[in-house]
Amino acid sequence: MSFIQSIRALPLNRHGFIDVLVGINLIQAIHITLIAVLCNLDGGPDDEETKSLVSIAVFMMLVAPLIENFIMIVAAAIHEKLFNRRLLFVVAPLFMALLHFTTPDDLPVPIFIRLIALFFFFYFFLKQYDLHKLEMGKGKAYLLSCILHSSVNATVILVLSAFDFYIAAETIFSAQPGE
Repeated sequence: MSFIQSIRALPLNRHGFIDVLVGINLIQAIHITLIAVLCNLDGGPDDEETKSLVSIAVFMMLVAPLIENFIMIVAAAIHEKLFNRRLLFVVAPLFMALLHFTTPDDLPVPIFIRLIALFFFFYFFLKQYDLHKLEMGKGKAYLLSCILHSSVNATVILVLSAFDFYIAAETIFSAQPGE
């Protein structure tokens, strides 16, 4: 049995959790790489107050997944009570994707691309929660959904950090003597 087959045979991968984890992180890495390569990321608003990378990472890795997944699961539960499961996996992820447009930070990406990406990420978070909640319980399924969300956010930080390192190294090595 190969290494990949042994990983896919783990009990945690019963509903494709590891496959989804690898897949959405790969998609997010490609998505953020394309944004970094094709868009001008320096064109954003200039604030006098800059947030530290640690505070941004803590927010993206801990606070945002816990709060956003909780809001999505509550919205899905309310929708399920009112309308059964009809369009459950459309309404709740779309609701969460639309909530992301109230943030003041504008990404230099067309809105429909950002909306589609956010919708599918929240769809996978909710689907994994739904698949695991009966087997593992709601609490553990919620944590697995938060792990997926944290890993997607960590991928954003890693890819953007790699581009920042590349840009910083390029400017350091391109300096002329005497500057």
